[in-house]
Amino acid sequence: MQLYELGATPETAPAGKPLFGDDRSLIRLGLLIGAVVFFWKLYIALMANPIWEEGHFAVSGLYPALGYPDIPAGFPLLSHLVTSVFGWDLLPLRLLSLLIASLIPFAVWFMASGVVTQRQALWAAILSVLIPPLSMSGTIFYPEGALQLLLALMLGCLLRALKDDSWKWWGLTGLCAALGLFIHFRFLIPGAGVVLFALLTQQGRRLWRNPKFWVTGLVAAAGLVPSLIYNATNDWPAIAFHVTNRPDWRPDIRFLIAFLNQQIGITTPVFFVALLVAGKKAVWDERTTPAALPGVVGLFIFGLYFLQSPANRILMPHWPFLAYVPLVALVPAVLTAFVDKAPPSQRRLRQGIVALGPVLAVAVGLGITAYQWAWANAATIPAEWRALNFMRNENWAPVQAEIDAAKARAEQRFGTGAALAVSGHVPATHLEMPDTQHRLYYTLGEPYDTFTRFNTARQSWGLDIEALKRSHSGKGVVLILPAPSYLYHQPSEMAFYTELCRRFEAIEPFKAIDLPPDRTRVTLYTARLKPVASAATTACPLFPALYLAQPPRGSFLKSGDANYYGMAADPAGITQVEILIDGKVASKARYGLDPEGAQAPEVLKYDPDWPRIQFDFKIDTAHLSAGQHRLSLRATRPDGTTVEGAERTIYKR
Repeated sequence: MQLYELGATPETAPAGKPLFGDDRSLIRLGLLIGAVVFFWKLYIALMANPIWEEGHFAVSGLYPALGYPDIPAGFPLLSHLVTSVFGWDLLPLRLLSLLIASLIPFAVWFMASGVVTQRQALWAAILSVLIPPLSMSGTIFYPEGALQLLLALMLGCLLRALKDDSWKWWGLTGLCAALGLFIHFRFLIPGAGVVLFALLTQQGRRLWRNPKFWVTGLVAAAGLVPSLIYNATNDWPAIAFHVTNRPDWRPDIRFLIAFLNQQIGITTPVFFVALLVAGKKAVWDERTTPAALPGVVGLFIFGLYFLQSPANRILMPHWPFLAYVPLVALVPAVLTAFVDKAPPSQRRLRQGIVALGPVLAVAVGLGITAYQWAWANAATIPAEWRALNFMRNENWAPVQAEIDAAKARAEQRFGTGAALAVSGHVPATHLEMPDTQHRLYYTLGEPYDTFTRFNTARQSWGLDIEALKRSHSGKGVVLILPAPSYLYHQPSEMAFYTELCRRFEAIEPFKAIDLPPDRTRVTLYTARLKPVASAATTACPLFPALYLAQPPRGSFLKSGDANYYGMAADPAGITQVEILIDGKVASKARYGLDPEGAQAPEVLKYDPDWPRIQFDFKIDTAHLSAGQHRLSLRATRPDGTTVEGAERTIYKR
C-alpha cells in the first residue's frame, strides 16, 4: 500500500499519483529533511553543555579494558580511537555520534524493505527522521544512536536470513548483535525479543531446528564475553549497579502515569499511537508474515519497561526508545490505512491528524533545542525560565577556571606538586572532559562511587584516594567538593566527610562556586594529606556550622505555609538565628529544636546546647518580588557577635 495524495484511495484511483511524486521524488524529499535535521542537530551539538557521560566514556577510553563497571568496552574504546586521532576535544566525539545517528534512516529503510513495500520503506526512513526518539540521537556522544542503528541493521539482516537462509545474512545478524552487546547491556533486550519471536510464532519455532540460528546466537553472545570476563574478575560491578543498586523499587501508580506521559510527549501522541497500533497489527493480524518479527521485538522492548514503570522509580526516558526502531517500519501502512479506510466525511479530519504528527515532532524538537539553549545560557536567561531546567547538566567551566588559582594557593602553603582531588567519578568527569590541559583527577571515594562501583575503575586506573596517598602523602592537595544537598541528614555523606577530615589536615576553604542556575555549589579547599589517617583535633572546616537543608539551592519558593529547616552551632553557643533575604532580615527562626528521630550529628557536639541546635522557619513570599534572591543565615552568639553563612540562590515566580 502507498501513501496517496489527499482524496485518493487505492480502490477509487489505482493510478493516482502518490503523495510527493514517484519514489525518486520521495527520496529527494527524505534527503532534504535529513539534511535540515542534520544541521539542526549539529547546532545543538555545538551549543549544548557537556554531560558527565561524555567525560565518562572519554576518560574510560584512556584505560582500555575488557569492560567497565557500568558499561561494556565499546564506547570507551571508540572514544579512545577518536581522541587518539583528533586530540582531547569533545567536538570530534559529538561529530562522530552525529554521523552514526545520520545513518539510522538508511538502516531503517534496509530493515523495512525486508518486510514492506519499497514505497513504505522510504516512508519509514523519513519517519525515522521525524519521530523524536529516533531523530534526536547524535547531539551528544552517547550510545543511543549506535544502538538504534545496530538494531535496525540486525533486524534487516535477520529478515533476509529468514527468507533465504543464507550464511551471509545469518552471520551479519550475529555480528550486529555482538556489536550491540559490546556497546551496551540494553541490547540484551532486543535479543530477548528475537527469542520471544522464536517461541511464540510458527515461523519462529522453525528456527530452533536450524543450526544457523544457533551459530548466530553464539556469534551474538561473543559481544558479551569481554564484559563477562571483566565482571567475573572484578566482583561483578555491572550486576551490583544495574541489578542490585540502581533499581528503586517503590510501587506507585504515578510512576506508570509519568512513564506514559514521557513517552507520549516525546514521541508525540500521533506517532505513539501509530507505533503501538503497528506493533499490535503485526503481532495479532500478521503473525504468520515477516512483519511479526519487528512487531514482537518492538512490543516486547516497550512492554518490558511499561510493566516495570509502576514499581521502578528510576526508569530513564530514553530506555524504551529502542522499541520504536522495529515498529517504525510498520507505521506507514498503519497511517495509510487510517486515512484510506475513513468514510468520505472523515477523510480530511484523518488527514489532518496524520499531518499533525510531523508538526508536533517539530514542536518537540524546538522544545529540546530551547532546553539545551537554556542550559547553555543559564546564567543570563530570565530567572523564571530557570525552573524549566529539571536535569543536572550544568556547565562546569567556572570550576575549571578556578582550579589553577587553588592549586597555586596549595603550593604556596605546602610546596610544589599539589594534587587535584574530586569527591567522586561523576564530578571528576565533568572537569576532565573537555579540559584543554588534559588533567586527570584523583577521586576521594564519595558514596555514589560505591553505589555505582565507579571506585572499581578509578582504583584500577590509579586515580583513587589510595593512589593519592601513595603519591602525595604529606603534600598539598586541592579538594574539589560539590556540596551535598542534605549533608547532616545523610549518614553515608556524613561518613564520607568524616573520613576526609581524618585523612587531611590544615584544611582551608579557597572558593565556593555556584553553577548556574545555582542548584549546584562546588567548594574548593586546600589541604595537606596526612601520612597516617587520624581523628581531627579541631572542628573540621568541611562540616558547616550554619546549615540549611530546606529550601534547596536554586529552588522556587512555594506560596503558602511551607516550613524550612536547618542547624546552627558555635563553640560559644547560639542565642538566635535570623533568616536574611538579599542581606535583609526576613524572619526569625525557631531555634533550639531537637526533633525526635532526627538528632543533630555529633560533629556539631562542640556547641554547648547540642543536640538542641536545630531550627525551622517560614518565609512570607507575598512581599518578595519575582525573580532571583539570595537567602542566608545570621546566627547571634551570647556575647552579641554574629556570624553569617549558608547562603544560596532562591527564586520566586
